[in-house]
Amino acid sequence: MNTQLKRLTLAMSSAAIITLVGCGGSPGGGTAAVTPEVTTADVATRVIDGAISNALVCMDKNRNGECDASEPQGRTDASGNLTLKVDKADVGKFPLLTLVGTDAVDADHGPVTEPFAMTTPPGKSSVISPLTTMVAQAMDTGATEAEAEATVKNQTGITVSLFEDFVKVGKPATGQNPGDVARMIIVTTQEQNKRLQTSVGTQALDGSTISKQDLQKAVFKKVLQILPEVVVQMNNASGAGDQKAKEAAVRAGVVASLMDANALKTEVALDKQLAKEVAAGPQPYVPAAGFNIDSLSYSDASNWSMRAIGNSLASATPDANKLVRVFDRRVRANAGQIAKWNFGTNPGDQSILHWTGTEWANCALNFEFTATLRDAQGNNSSNYCNNYSLTSSSRISMDVSDKSMLTVYNDAVAAGYTNLNVANPAIALGAAKFPANSFLHFQVNTRTAAAYVYNPTSGARVFNYSAAVSAGGDGRLQAAGTGCNLPEYQFGPAIVTTTLEAMVAAYGGQPCVFGQSSFVSGATTFYEGGAQDSSFTSKTFGNSTLGIGTVGTVSTTGTPTGFYTGNKLIRLAFTGTGVNPVTYYSCDQRFINGSTRNCLPIGSGSYTIETLGDARVMTLSNPPATALTNHRVFVERNGLVYAGFKDKLTVSKLARPNSPASVALLAQLSMPAIDPEVPQPLTAASYQGTWDVRPTSQAFAFNVGTRLVINGNNTVQCFDNTTGTSFACSVSVTNPATGAFTYTNTGNGNTAAGTLNFMKGIGSGTLTPADLSAPYSITAQRR
Repeated sequence: MNTQLKRLTLAMSSAAIITLVGCGGSPGGGTAAVTPEVTTADVATRVIDGAISNALVCMDKNRNGECDASEPQGRTDASGNLTLKVDKADVGKFPLLTLVGTDAVDADHGPVTEPFAMTTPPGKSSVISPLTTMVAQAMDTGATEAEAEATVKNQTGITVSLFEDFVKVGKPATGQNPGDVARMIIVTTQEQNKRLQTSVGTQALDGSTISKQDLQKAVFKKVLQILPEVVVQMNNASGAGDQKAKEAAVRAGVVASLMDANALKTEVALDKQLAKEVAAGPQPYVPAAGFNIDSLSYSDASNWSMRAIGNSLASATPDANKLVRVFDRRVRANAGQIAKWNFGTNPGDQSILHWTGTEWANCALNFEFTATLRDAQGNNSSNYCNNYSLTSSSRISMDVSDKSMLTVYNDAVAAGYTNLNVANPAIALGAAKFPANSFLHFQVNTRTAAAYVYNPTSGARVFNYSAAVSAGGDGRLQAAGTGCNLPEYQFGPAIVTTTLEAMVAAYGGQPCVFGQSSFVSGATTFYEGGAQDSSFTSKTFGNSTLGIGTVGTVSTTGTPTGFYTGNKLIRLAFTGTGVNPVTYYSCDQRFINGSTRNCLPIGSGSYTIETLGDARVMTLSNPPATALTNHRVFVERNGLVYAGFKDKLTVSKLARPNSPASVALLAQLSMPAIDPEVPQPLTAASYQGTWDVRPTSQAFAFNVGTRLVINGNNTVQCFDNTTGTSFACSVSVTNPATGAFTYTNTGNGNTAAGTLNFMKGIGSGTLTPADLSAPYSITAQRR
């Protein structure tokens, strides 16, 4: 019997049912059935902008952006639904891809007239939408799923999960409507596809042929990079009429930010290069001293600015956690005067403080941040200056050895990598070539976290008007010396704001109302609102709103072209409905003095106050979608209130020459070399900026003392803070390492000497009057 059973078992397939008789299979000689193992699983998904029917969906196992015949696939039903049958071992490992053709129909927006694609992160299969596509693209820089989702939410103002079915859930109570944002992502994607369709089949920069999948991948990347602009254009188009008019307005609004054919050629070549690097596998890491030029703005050999990041040999050697340390150096020349510092846009930014998670700290001179080693995909992550920001990045390197600097530069700029700016490049770069071992690193950075930040200088301090001015009113009806006609209205707020509650009470959004104003520039009189009009009503909100930022770049020091600059001042007031209400405004800016006019509400939100260390921080919900790069916060600390910020989580791209290429480029432009092994020293020009100098006994008084303006070219201007008049003076930083300085009022002969603290943005010293009266101590504070 045993021999017969053995033969029977071997003869039958594993999927057959084996019946055993009288061999103990069941009590009393019954039967036992062996069910075959199930090796597949159902993966349900829904394709949405509105619900999209007849969209092709597959599990993109080879991640090539195409639904290959060997991959599980199918088409969605009338509700956009589909269930794929996939191998159990593949569940959660691969992205889902949908190719939406002109044979598909969107339940909310009608037949699809322009094809597009969407995808998901691996493991997120319940919904395929424009929002899941943006998260998946953000993850390509090495960000985790949670980090990528946070970045996209921060860029769009969406407050709910990006993986939910927004068609079914509907509009949330706060934040941007996910359905609206998703639609405009599709509109932008279609517009970008349409503009580059003729590039399919042409040659990329590396000589390869551009496929529709290459185009699709480049478009995903580009739309993610301009996502904030898409949302801004969406909100700008909110009054454009019906849905089609809004979509047309967004298409027109994003045109300037889209890729052209040259940019596509570079992006495709970079993707092909990355594929080669991945196929080659991880390369051995060899520590070496060096640096990359991170940004460059070059006018001529005497006027330029640059940021470089790099390592000494010691800092390039991984520590026990496999982290390397990276320096950050900023250098700027103005008329040949060179300023050096390590953090921020200007030298004065070095005093900025940020919340590390445990304390308020700044980025010290010659600080180093930490970064992981790059993996086989060219990805790494970094922690900039002790949690100031966290970033994931992807990098592709192109060999530019023995290539024309001018050609390489022009190709990078044409591809939209604008961090390197050289005026008159044909002259500045000439026929120079990059030396051996030169590479240009094309990098995409995804900021995944950012800290609360403020600058403890006088320029960031919040002041408020008296209650009479803050209350606003019709200045035409108020008596002289009352309300909006008080002198303080003209001179600006002078009351030191000491608590966040006092700030809330002082800025309630009530304007001061006056008649039409005008100013004369040259032979032209500019009237508020256009032509002269005695019935015009001017509403000025500077007395009762706080600034968030300025959209636009027109300078108020230029020649006026109208009463308003054309910039928009984004401001807020603590007014509205609900708990802790905030109203946001968009305001005109007066050309002659930059003051605020004609504020219109553009949104509402609320504020929250939390305690961080020895400070209290106010954050704002539902801020308006604008081109601003950060969110406003307010910090109450040490009895003062400061206007601070938190950087938005953005995606940016840049082209960085490696060390041999950077050294050669600096030499070609007659710029000073960088020695990675030697810390960067301060210079006299590092102290440039505006300093308020007051008697120590009146250190926090308003409109008292002298304002010293140390220009980047080391010229100096001095102003009387009480009268606003200028006078002749001289200031010299005699020891940049210590900040020792001397000062002379050329008019009255007063002199002073002391020390400026570069890191804290403060200073102290002694002023000696020329009339031989007693010397007295002075305090300086950077604005």
